[in-house]
Amino acid sequence: MGTLRTAYRISTFSTPTLTRSANQIPGIILRQARWSSSTPISKLVFPEDDGAEPSELRHLHLDGSDSKHYPSYDSASNFQTALRQVFLDWKSAPNSRAPSPLVLSFTPAPTYTLGRRQKTLLPEQLERLQQPLTVIEEMKVAAEKQNGGTSSGEQQFTPEVIETDRGGLTTYHGPGQVVLWPILDLHSKYYPRLTVRSYARLLEETTQAILADGPGVQTYLSEDDPGVWAEAARQRTGGQERKIAAMGVHLRRHISGLGTALNVDVAVDGDEAFNPWARFVPCGLEGKTATSVRAELGEDSWRQLSLAGDGKTKREWYARRWAEELAKRLGVGIAPTTVHQRLG
Repeated sequence: MGTLRTAYRISTFSTPTLTRSANQIPGIILRQARWSSSTPISKLVFPEDDGAEPSELRHLHLDGSDSKHYPSYDSASNFQTALRQVFLDWKSAPNSRAPSPLVLSFTPAPTYTLGRRQKTLLPEQLERLQQPLTVIEEMKVAAEKQNGGTSSGEQQFTPEVIETDRGGLTTYHGPGQVVLWPILDLHSKYYPRLTVRSYARLLEETTQAILADGPGVQTYLSEDDPGVWAEAARQRTGGQERKIAAMGVHLRRHISGLGTALNVDVAVDGDEAFNPWARFVPCGLEGKTATSVRAELGEDSWRQLSLAGDGKTKREWYARRWAEELAKRLGVGIAPTTVHQRLG
């Protein structure tokens, strides 16, 4: 079956009557979301006519409301929550057809997310994070040139700052990055059981594999700090560690949430008008910072990779390869088509 055409639309709204938690940070709006769709979201968890076996992993990619917009982190998070709820409902009343494992992928509008450990954020810190951020999309520049245009590819955003239920401290998500959120049951009958530790390592090793196999970026893991770290960056900077992919895991009754965020071509150098990482200490790790596939390859190699035309400079390539690699490591197949869902 081809791409599902039903658009899932989320409307977010401020809720003055929403109970404020004791540790909510002032100045950050809590949101709720409403769903409307003519197709039940359960059809994405229990697909019936896509030609794949129930055990096969499904890859869902989330798009913005149109080609000029990125989906918000909020809307993607609410979409994930709705899918997870279908898994949880099944666990409360299981039958022979267990949920199919899923991977959500998307590139969000600029967003700073705060971990549940953060109790305070000073007004000046919040103001700094929400300063205008300029993003340069080179693919849009190339498309404009092909059509005779002269666009600089620059877009200016006011980043959102939101609270999450993951561990850790502040991190950034936005253009130039691909976010990968598996939704699966760690105790599913479709593959060997996973522990929290083995699942976290599975996410890290899946990311390592596609970086080594595709652009040829060598990485390492740390027992102290989760995520994937670039080996060449450590050598190049005289020992400074640079993270190329962040990881966060949230489990509820063995159903996974959150996952991995891979930096493909997000800005990681320069001043904070362009470099979102310059505004804070990533994940609260002093002396460590972020890097990207592009930064690790260097501009000449990145350009050559782009000219090769095999997609390895495109975030969609990394999203699909990551889903394929995860399925392989779980020991299951993968549905042949990536399903695109548009978030309003």
